[in-house]
Amino acid sequence: MSERSEDRELTSLASALRELRPMPDAMDRAVLMYRAGRASARRGVWVTTTLFSSAVAVVLGITLWVRPAPPVVYVAVPPDPNASVSAAPPPPLPASAPERGAWARYIHLQEQVLLHGLDGLPASPSNTEEPSPDVESLWKSL
Repeated sequence: MSERSEDRELTSLASALRELRPMPDAMDRAVLMYRAGRASARRGVWVTTTLFSSAVAVVLGITLWVRPAPPVVYVAVPPDPNASVSAAPPPPLPASAPERGAWARYIHLQEQVLLHGLDGLPASPSNTEEPSPDVESLWKSL
């Protein structure tokens, strides 16, 4: 019995929807587009603003181009009497350095360079250049 009442409700809804008719558009699309085009053709403020900003950019560019370079001023700074200049080379790595880890050697080397600049680097080995290993010896070392 409930199925019949649902069928009647659906039928009445379908007939009510069939009777609906679309309303004519309140806006005419052609008129709307025409008016939008006319409104966009008004150029008063935008043209004036564009011309003004372009003129300002040209004036600033010319000013930068023509402006002389600022003068170079040298200031004499007296040496600091308390600063001690270390002419001695940095101390060599301690004898236990090979026993320490690679990270500790790196940190020590970094400290030496920060304290003494490039003079803090250890002396390069003498002219005992080792030949570069070939591919086979590198492969076998793995």
